[in-house]
Amino acid sequence: MYSLYIKSCSLNSQKVKNIPRDYVISYMELFEGTFRDSSGRSYHIRAKEGTLSPYSINAGSPERVESAVSLLSDVELINKNRGLYVYNGHYGSLPVTLFCTGMGPGSAEIAYTEYLANVDYGISKKVFSIRVGTAGSWSSFVNPGDFVAETGLVRNEGASLKIAPLEWPARTDIIVLLAIAEAVGKLKMEKKFWFGPGITKDTLYADEDPERRSALPWMIEAKAKSYEDMGAVSTSMESSVMALLSEFYSRRLRGKGIRVGFGSILLIVSPYYGQEKQVEFKVSEEDELLGVKVALKALEVVNYMQTVEKEGKKIRLEEAVSVLNSRLLY
Repeated sequence: MYSLYIKSCSLNSQKVKNIPRDYVISYMELFEGTFRDSSGRSYHIRAKEGTLSPYSINAGSPERVESAVSLLSDVELINKNRGLYVYNGHYGSLPVTLFCTGMGPGSAEIAYTEYLANVDYGISKKVFSIRVGTAGSWSSFVNPGDFVAETGLVRNEGASLKIAPLEWPARTDIIVLLAIAEAVGKLKMEKKFWFGPGITKDTLYADEDPERRSALPWMIEAKAKSYEDMGAVSTSMESSVMALLSEFYSRRLRGKGIRVGFGSILLIVSPYYGQEKQVEFKVSEEDELLGVKVALKALEVVNYMQTVEKEGKKIRLEEAVSVLNSRLLY
């Protein structure tokens, strides 16, 4: 068994040099423009400033969020407006927020921004959010019932172009990836759990069936083949915008020591795109809940890492390297 040791270090805003003036701002200033009602609640997720945990799980499906509530204690419903459910609760002693992003990158941009605008940064200036969702396979190695943690995202959608230029990569957070790998090892998962690049798209039927749903089938099919050739393992509809927003806000707020980390855990529900045209989705509620359990354990690992860092000790991850070494797909 391999052990990974990380020398802990912290970002002290007093020691940071040469930060452009426009980046040294408070989170209150940065999120000042988010829409709120007369009582101070965000317009869509209906949360107030400072009421949500920096440790969170998000999902596109409101049903998955409601199912995840069963794994928490001291649960409080914050919002059910527009199906964008938001709950606060505890996983052991760790405060956790569950929230729904809805379908697609546009909806995810709204929900994720409003989540970040309402985090209680007094609990922790380091925010970690893990998306637990479903996806289609983009690799002959990856089958329905397997899990994938995305290491980076192909930006096959338009929403993220409003956040960063297309040349800028969408990346999941390395600390969250390590925590997910550690959680997979600690839980002794029998299910296959892969780590590799995913695709974020903003249409479903045009991408899945371009010959019948698009006037540009040759373009869509050529891109699909290129993504396969470069090693994509899954395809879904929300991750890229949340990955980019996390990096953007971390950059803007680094002078205040605030950092936002995003990761994902996806249950594969449809087969390798090159094998079948007629797809019958088989979604196991038990497997969906297993993805949430891995995410909660990963948040627990992240919290341990933050605690050890504050104590000035080395962070010890006993499972992560072994899991990544055997499950990393390129």
